[in-house]
Amino acid sequence: MKKKVLLYITIFILCFLFASVSSEYDYDLFARLIVGERFIENGILPFKDFLSYTPTHAWYDHEWGSGVVFYLLLKYLGPFGFILMQALLSLGTAFFVIKTQRVQRGGYPASILFMSVFVVLFSILNPSLIRCQMFSFFFFALFLYLLEKNRQKETNWVWLIVPVTVIWNNLHGGILSGLGLVFLYFIGALVEKRPWKKLASILALSSFGLLINPWGYKYLPFLFSAGTMHRKYITEWWPFYHKRHFWYYFPIAAFLIFTALVNFIQALRQKKFDITKSLTIIVTLYMGLAHVKLLSLPLIALSALCYSDIVKLFLFLKKGFKYLNILACAVVLISAILFIPFKGLNIPKAQGYKFPYYETEFIKINDIKGNIVVPFGFGSYVSYKLYPNNLIYMDGRYEEVYNNKEYYVLRDYELAEPNWQDIVKNYPTDILMPLKYTEIYPVLLNSPDWKQIYEGVSCGVFVKKEAAKSNYLEPAYIKNYYRLTMFKNKGVFKNK
Repeated sequence: MKKKVLLYITIFILCFLFASVSSEYDYDLFARLIVGERFIENGILPFKDFLSYTPTHAWYDHEWGSGVVFYLLLKYLGPFGFILMQALLSLGTAFFVIKTQRVQRGGYPASILFMSVFVVLFSILNPSLIRCQMFSFFFFALFLYLLEKNRQKETNWVWLIVPVTVIWNNLHGGILSGLGLVFLYFIGALVEKRPWKKLASILALSSFGLLINPWGYKYLPFLFSAGTMHRKYITEWWPFYHKRHFWYYFPIAAFLIFTALVNFIQALRQKKFDITKSLTIIVTLYMGLAHVKLLSLPLIALSALCYSDIVKLFLFLKKGFKYLNILACAVVLISAILFIPFKGLNIPKAQGYKFPYYETEFIKINDIKGNIVVPFGFGSYVSYKLYPNNLIYMDGRYEEVYNNKEYYVLRDYELAEPNWQDIVKNYPTDILMPLKYTEIYPVLLNSPDWKQIYEGVSCGVFVKKEAAKSNYLEPAYIKNYYRLTMFKNKGVFKNK
């Protein structure tokens, strides 16, 4: 019992450490907060976009429940709530990985060292302070545990998957990975000639559970199209082996590939292949290597299902395991003492270039109203700060709200393609705020139609020459001010 307590305390401290020192915010966090605020304060769930001035389709917000949770955390706990939620979701994910390790036949006791490595890798894959996908990873680990527990010894606990599907489906569209996991276990049961009817019933009922959402049956085509959409211009959906990602993700990919190879070598030696386990390993590993955003799925699956194979490989260490676990505990504790910023946990640090702090402040203090084109990732933050005075062209709610045509127009504008002016000719645009390193920035500086009225840290602010004034107020360069007011000094989201 004491070892279990020590194990979970160590894991929680490590999870809390990574959450508290994070300097990353998800670009779309602010769009989630807008939805959460409108739902909690006004009882409104937006079915149509109100933040943009471009043509949009129905707003299928597959993360609306996450927005409600995030807003409540911010309202009652402040930004510290994000730290706590990130730590608890990471801890919960690790908890079900351990539970899955233990239900397997011939399993070994959980290792503090191994689970510390898991948390470190999981945190590297999820550096942003709280993202909706964290709910998906937590529930994926829960589904894996319930399915594996039922596979080893049939249990009615596996029926929990059905109600949890409804909750997961309203928190994040990653529910498709959960249903996919149930399907893999169903196929495995069929091939291995084990009882499969219960899994078939769970899969069918869970699929019907997808209908329990604010949009009803109309939501399903969107969910499946979003789940299979090819996002070739969004970097987190690129494969691990892309030159942009390779070296950053190489240690994690190497760990996963090594773990999978150890499992298959052990199976060859024993001349006994576990079909269900092998299917889960192959499919999740492929998904993760094909899209780095999904690398957490094989990390969870392989850490849970292949742990015994890894332990067998290092059994020659024997007593060395004990000392390595003690060393892992000591490293985690010392790191927590040295790095957790106890005096400022309610003000998470943010990188100075992550969001256009000064640029939006400039627009606000000068009361510059109108439709604004901002970089794809900045739209959510700009809406949070400047709505309703400024409507955005587009933000990271890509598949939820926008049409592909508008995305390609934005891309051509940022790349300064010959048709870049389509964004101002075909849409009622008043303000341009391009990143200073994009191709369009020097083009606008030399444009006879647009004038830069402010050069910020990340972006320039341009208006039409005839609308430019001679004098503008400039925001003060006080870093802590923008950290303190990141979630304050915002727009008003009423019954619009």
